[in-house]
Amino acid sequence: MGRSVAVIGAGNTGKVLALALKKQGYKIAAAFSRTPASREAAAEMLCCPVFKNPTEAAGGADIVLLTTPDSVIEEVCNEIAAGGGFHSGQVVLHTSGAHSSTILHSAREQGVRVLSLHPLQTFPEVEAGLRSLKGTYFTMEGDEGAARMAAEMVEAMGGETIAIPTEMKPLYHAAACVACNYLVALLDAALKMFQCAGVPPGKAMEALLPIMNCTLYNVKELGTEKALTGPIARGDISTVKSHLQSMEEHIPELLPLYKHLGLQTVELASGKAGPGTELQKMKDLLGGI
Repeated sequence: MGRSVAVIGAGNTGKVLALALKKQGYKIAAAFSRTPASREAAAEMLCCPVFKNPTEAAGGADIVLLTTPDSVIEEVCNEIAAGGGFHSGQVVLHTSGAHSSTILHSAREQGVRVLSLHPLQTFPEVEAGLRSLKGTYFTMEGDEGAARMAAEMVEAMGGETIAIPTEMKPLYHAAACVACNYLVALLDAALKMFQCAGVPPGKAMEALLPIMNCTLYNVKELGTEKALTGPIARGDISTVKSHLQSMEEHIPELLPLYKHLGLQTVELASGKAGPGTELQKMKDLLGGI
């Protein structure tokens, strides 16, 4: 490829993307991190100069990856712009899922092409992140020229790209949080219910993972509507009523979660079975209108 990359923010995301790009022939020209310990770790892992000033790190690269925490992306971008660290012809992108490319306005004002490029993946640590990159989707929005270069980068890393409108970035990120973060919270709720029901803590996760993995597989193969099973999909009022009664007695703090998800499940079941009296009764039972 021959293009050089500066990594501004040497956390897990920055290191994962830098190592993946380096493996595909990109030159990691420099990195930036605020803390001495992080700079030392990044220098050892990326084998490049690591600066404590982001302007110094960004200046000599073709592509500037802003992989800092979301809360300081705009601030760091402004700092580099004010210091003269951007130049015409560069591509500057950030990897935040929550923010659009508009927060890179100070770079764009320097004649730089800007983009947000969010990996729809979680990077709890570097090695796991590198293993998960192949097949990962990256959502991008911003300048067309930057999008072409980013698409080449993603393809080199074995990923896929999806383009979305700038104004839809917050909704996209909300969906990603539901699929990832809320799934973790949902599993935590199921584990608490299992333990309350007398399943030993050491066995609860082991017992739930096979059915969860199978459900994800079914959704992938069949779609959400056809993959839906269980008492709501069957219109089994008495079973859902017993759930509510038992939860009211033993773990009432999770009742609102059960009811809200139950109402969403009724809507999905309605598309599968068509409107019916039993589903309306189910909706009434769960507190719907």
